[in-house]
Amino acid sequence: MSPSAALRARLLAEIATPRRRFEPLFGALRALFDLDDTALATLFERAELATEWSDSPVAGVQLLHLAGGPGARDADSGLLRIAAGTHFPMHRHLGAERVLVLQGGYRDEPSGQRFLPGDLQEMAAGTSHSYVVLPERPLLAAVSLEGGVEVAGIGSLTTSG
Repeated sequence: MSPSAALRARLLAEIATPRRRFEPLFGALRALFDLDDTALATLFERAELATEWSDSPVAGVQLLHLAGGPGARDADSGLLRIAAGTHFPMHRHLGAERVLVLQGGYRDEPSGQRFLPGDLQEMAAGTSHSYVVLPERPLLAAVSLEGGVEVAGIGSLTTSG
């Protein structure tokens, strides 16, 4: 039996709200940030507000910092929003980094591997790479970063700026 048109419309509207848009990835986000579903839903409501985002020193990159739970207290946690087609320059990881793609995607360089929604890239301390956001749409990613990164031509950065 198919759902009624009204029920279908209500369900589609519910999953389109900021609180629920990324709910299929909440399991991975809980592990990344050590936050419960209510805190994650609130995070995505915050992400809808322009005032919650700050520009980074890398053109086309915006940051939304958050305080992770106890299991993520040693990491700088947040969301990255990067314009479609943006090249994020070569950078070296000063600590471990985990990036979960929520929307859009990117191509890692020099490996050429593509990361799309639901994909998790983990980089160990001391590793270096750059990436290009795919041209179809902006990238939205969740990041957990220990120790920051050193970006060529810019210097040291963390998700909090």
